Amino acid sequence: LRVVNSFLWPYLLITLHFVSGAIWIVVINRKSDHKSSKKQWIKYFTYVALFNVIWLSVIGTPSLFVLLGTLLLLVGAWEWWNAVSDSNGRIWLLAGYLAVAWGFWNFLHRAPSDILFVVFVVMLFDGSCQISGQVMGKTSLLPKISPNKTREGLVGGTLITLASVLLVKNSFVMGWWEIIFKSLLIMSSAFLGDLAASFVKRKAKLATFGFCLPGHGGFLDRFDSLFMAAGVISMLSFLNLFWT
Repeated sequence: LRVVNSFLWPYLLITLHFVSGAIWIVVINRKSDHKSSKKQWIKYFTYVALFNVIWLSVIGTPSLFVLLGTLLLLVGAWEWWNAVSDSNGRIWLLAGYLAVAWGFWNFLHRAPSDILFVVFVVMLFDGSCQISGQVMGKTSLLPKISPNKTREGLVGGTLITLASVLLVKNSFVMGWWEIIFKSLLIMSSAFLGDLAASFVKRKAKLATFGFCLPGHGGFLDRFDSLFMAAGVISMLSFLNLFWT
């Protein structure tokens, strides 16, 4: 109960962002055909459901969260192998996956407060970047790797996420500069994970890693950002450079 009360405000805030996102989707879809609109809503509701499953399992049933994280590792490994198995650099790409997977596995066993902070930042950053990009995006960021990403989306997502984190700073018991630094580091890692996944898909000439999640594709299509951010943060924590 104490954990639930401590992280009620972050949960309510991100829920408010989901409501705001739904409103923006309605606006965006006014110019879309029925098929594109339907796909957007399926993706949205799947994302909302995944967030709630992760958040509530961390708070209520940590063992379930570990089980779900382990499933992500295994399915992710299968998806990654399918994407890189014919690549000339597959050894390095597999080594990179294993390094991040080791970090993510350790992350699964951290304190609920640590896990929820990373989940809050990554999932809010992902959603905010996408909506900001769809609403304001004009300038392509890295067209050869991920043509749908825009500078406006990245800046908008970063500012929205940072402002939201600061609003619930007390829930995560951090000082101003500490929470800003850690949030920026998590967002940078999440963005790197997204780019790495996009690079591998483009190299393998794949649209998605798989078809497990409605509207998203494979597990790595949805969780590449969280996977990388959690893995990097866990590895830095191991070196006593993030959490002690």
